[in-house]
Amino acid sequence: MGTKSKVLIVDDDPAFTKLVGHYLREAGYEVAVAADGMQGLMFAKRDHPDLVLVDLQMPAGGGMQLLDRLHTNRATETIPKVIVTASRDQSLEAKARDHGAAGFLHKPVDQATLLAAVHAALPEPETDEE
Repeated sequence: MGTKSKVLIVDDDPAFTKLVGHYLREAGYEVAVAADGMQGLMFAKRDHPDLVLVDLQMPAGGGMQLLDRLHTNRATETIPKVIVTASRDQSLEAKARDHGAAGFLHKPVDQATLLAAVHAALPEPETDEE
């Protein structure tokens, strides 16, 4: 069996990160959590996860700022990024995609929707299964 894909969750809501972390671990992913944008950028540069889930509304460098920094940094520019936000601002999705987001989800997010977005954003793993 191959190595697990690592997902970095950047969100300041501990209840959300616990729930989403549980969904991802249950689906076989390795999970790391950062509580704000600055910590998220540091983790992404250091650990180079396979995917970053980014909340837009956070302290210490909001999600759009983090998305921009990940997108323009040579060490992190190729990492797929998916936005997960409680905001209902319709203009945010287009703006997030302009800043390099591969996906956009609204909170609350259910397990099936989350995993579908993660699968869509991640490159297909090589497998020997039929």
